[in-house]
Amino acid sequence: VKVPNAIIVSGVTDREKDKEVFEFLEQHGTIRRVLAVDDDSSAFHKSQIVEFESGAAVEILAPKLPYLLQSTDNPDVSYRIRALTDVYTKTVGGSVTEAYISNLKGLAKLSGKDFEEVLREALSTIGNTIEAAETAERNPENDAADQTCPVVGSTQLGASPSVLTELPHPPEPIQGTFQRPMRPNLTPQMLSPTDLNPPEVQKVVVEHVVKSVEKTSHAHSTLRLRAFSGKMPRPYSEADYETWRSHVDLLMEDASLSELGKTRKILESLLAPASDVIRPLGPEATPADYLKLLDSAFGTVEDGEELFVRFMNTLQDHGEKPSAYLLRLQVAVNHTVRRGG
Repeated sequence: VKVPNAIIVSGVTDREKDKEVFEFLEQHGTIRRVLAVDDDSSAFHKSQIVEFESGAAVEILAPKLPYLLQSTDNPDVSYRIRALTDVYTKTVGGSVTEAYISNLKGLAKLSGKDFEEVLREALSTIGNTIEAAETAERNPENDAADQTCPVVGSTQLGASPSVLTELPHPPEPIQGTFQRPMRPNLTPQMLSPTDLNPPEVQKVVVEHVVKSVEKTSHAHSTLRLRAFSGKMPRPYSEADYETWRSHVDLLMEDASLSELGKTRKILESLLAPASDVIRPLGPEATPADYLKLLDSAFGTVEDGEELFVRFMNTLQDHGEKPSAYLLRLQVAVNHTVRRGG
């Protein structure tokens, strides 16, 4: 089908009364052939494509399109006539544009750039291409016109300038033999997988992934310990010593932190009077030295055997919920294990 020479008609009923729409179209040009859209999945199913012998018929109809032709026999039947060029551009061109934008999004994701930046670069490239094409199209026309269109003077016409001004109609231009230059092909080209994923982009993506993994592995190191002061009663915003101590144990097992980093985090979480207890040790002390002194000041004084005996003698109080009793047992077990019981 020659798209510039065709129109598409919707609302066709495949009955005898459809002749009036074809009679209307034949008033504007000779119909070459009529094709029905049989694809059930198409949005134009049951529509018909009418192709004219010449594109002049479509040019005559263009000012009226899209046109709604009402049936004279049945007022409930109407035919919608549209230029196939417009329908083809919106349908196929829209899918091509969506695919191109999808490719640009994939390129932005792989390169680590913002999608807006990649889109601006693509639009800039398209703008430069169109500008170059228009320049290439315009310059050959000017050159050809200068070479093939001779200047007609008054001496050639055999009349004086005064006679020329009195002519009722201007002289007809001399027919030139120059040919219009071929229009460049501006069809957008789809990006190939190699263009979307070049080695340079792969290198950037790998480096970005490696850095992201490193940042993720060290993300927990930026977390701060909850504050502990040892005040009685304990402030609401602070943790008790056993809770604070369990968090420090996790911190001590982190191999990505240096001894100095562990010491800094412990000191940052301590408030007076707990910070006053370890002040005499000085900054040269190790985290183990700080914890040993804090355990002696705020930790449980019983040894492991005493705590184990206390655990074995821990009974459920009268009226105590089973969940609360299990919680007390869990705390007692943790204290016992920590003290070597």
